[in-house]
Amino acid sequence: MIASHRFGGHVPLLVGLALTRIIGWGTTFYSPSVLVQALGPDIGLSAEIVFGGITVLLITGALLAPAVGRQLDREGTRRSMCIGAVICALGFVVLAIAQGPVSYLASWFVIGIGHALSLANVGNVTVAHLMGERTRRVIGLMMLLTGLASSVFWPLTAFLMDSYGWRATVLAFAAMQIVIVLPIYASIPRIRPSASRPDISAAASAFERGRVSPERRRTAFWLLALAFSASGLVSWGLPLHFIRLFQEAGLTQAEAVWIATLGGPATIAARAVDATLGERLPAEKVALVGLLLGPALCLVLPFVPMTVLSAGVFMVLFNAALGVISVARATLPLALFGSNGFAAMLGRLTVPQNVTFAVAPVLFAAMVDRLGAAETLVIAAGIQAVGFVAMFALVRMLGRQELPAAASSPRPHP
Repeated sequence: MIASHRFGGHVPLLVGLALTRIIGWGTTFYSPSVLVQALGPDIGLSAEIVFGGITVLLITGALLAPAVGRQLDREGTRRSMCIGAVICALGFVVLAIAQGPVSYLASWFVIGIGHALSLANVGNVTVAHLMGERTRRVIGLMMLLTGLASSVFWPLTAFLMDSYGWRATVLAFAAMQIVIVLPIYASIPRIRPSASRPDISAAASAFERGRVSPERRRTAFWLLALAFSASGLVSWGLPLHFIRLFQEAGLTQAEAVWIATLGGPATIAARAVDATLGERLPAEKVALVGLLLGPALCLVLPFVPMTVLSAGVFMVLFNAALGVISVARATLPLALFGSNGFAAMLGRLTVPQNVTFAVAPVLFAAMVDRLGAAETLVIAAGIQAVGFVAMFALVRMLGRQELPAAASSPRPHP
C-alpha cells in the first residue's frame, strides 16, 4: 500500500508498461540475433540484410520522432501507443510472409512506424505525465526490467523458432502486440499534457519550466544532442564486438564469451544505484561521470596486459558507465527543459541519436576489420571524449546560469 501510494496508485500500470518494453525491445532489437540463423537458409538473406532491419527501424523512428513528439504534447500518449501496437503487429505479419530482402526490409519499415508511435521515447513521456517529479526514479526502475529483454527473448525466440519455425515465431510476436501490449496501452488514463495549457507563466513549477533559461535552451539542446549522440555511437556499436576484441587481444573464445556476459548485470546494477540514489545528484553530473569513465577505460585497455581480470574489470566498469548514461539520456531532457513540450523535445533529440545508433554497428564492424582491436578502442575513446566535452560545457553553462539566481535571492537577516 505504501509503495502504491508513493507511485500515485499507478504501480500496476507502470509494471505493465515495463512489460511492454521487454516485449517491444525483445521482439525487435534483439530478435534478429536469433532469427538470422533461419532467415539466411530459408529466404537467402545475408547477415548484413538481417541486421539492416534494425537500421531501417531506427532511421524510420528518427524521421517520425519530431512530428510524433508534437502530437503527444497536444493530446497525450494513449491513442498513439494503441495505434503503434496495432501497426507493430501488422509489421510482424508482413515479416512473417517475407520472401526476400525487399519485403523483409519493408516489414521493418512498418515495425519502425509502430515503434515510433508506441515504444521509443513514448513510454518515457507517459511516465512523465503520470509521475511528475518522480519521473527520474520511475524511469530508472523501469529500465532495470527493460534490461531483461535480451535475457528473456533470446531463449524464447530460439525455443519458438526450433519448435514451430521462424514464421510462426514472428506471428507469435504479432499476437503479443494485440493480446498483451494493446490492452496495457488502452489502460493508460487520458491525460491533458501541461504543454497544452495556454498560460505558461513564471508561476509554473520548476518541473514544468525546467532548469535552462529560455535564452540558453538552444545551446543546451545541441550540447545535449552532441553528448548523447557521441556516447551512443560507441554504446550501440562497440559492445557488439567485445568478444572479438577480447579474442584478438589474447583471450580464448570461452574466456571472451564469459567476460562479455558480465555486461548485462553491470548495466542493471548501475541503473539500480542511479534509480535509488541518483535523485540526490543532478542528472547531468551523473552523466558526466559516465562520459568520463567510458573513454578513460577504452584508452587504458589497449596498454595493459590482456587477462581475464583486466577484461572483467573493463567490462563491468564500462557497462556501468553505459547504464547511468542510458538513464540520463531518458531523464535529463526533462530536468533541463521541463515537462512543457517534453515529448517534442525528445522527438528532436531522437533525430541525431537514432542516426548515430543506426550507423554504429556497421562503423565499428569496419573499424575492427581494418584497424584491429587496439586502434578501435582508441578511436572509441576519442568519440566518447567529444561527448564528455559537450556535457562538461553543459554543466558549466548550468553552473553560470544558477550563480546569478543564487546571488539575487534574499539573504536572511542575522
